[in-house]
Amino acid sequence: MMETKQSKRVAVSLPNETRDFLEKEAQETGVPLSNLLSYIAVNYVREEKKKRSGSQVN
Repeated sequence: MMETKQSKRVAVSLPNETRDFLEKEAQETGVPLSNLLSYIAVNYVREEKKKRSGSQVN
């Protein structure tokens, strides 16, 4: 049986300038706005994890 992947929705509030910028980037690159936001969020979390794990003293 094939498993279907369901996405979850998350509401975010962005400043107008940020929303305008991201919408423009999405239009220019052809990448959907939701994909851009997902990419940004995932990379931010990865970088924060790296920073925090690198600053721990063993």
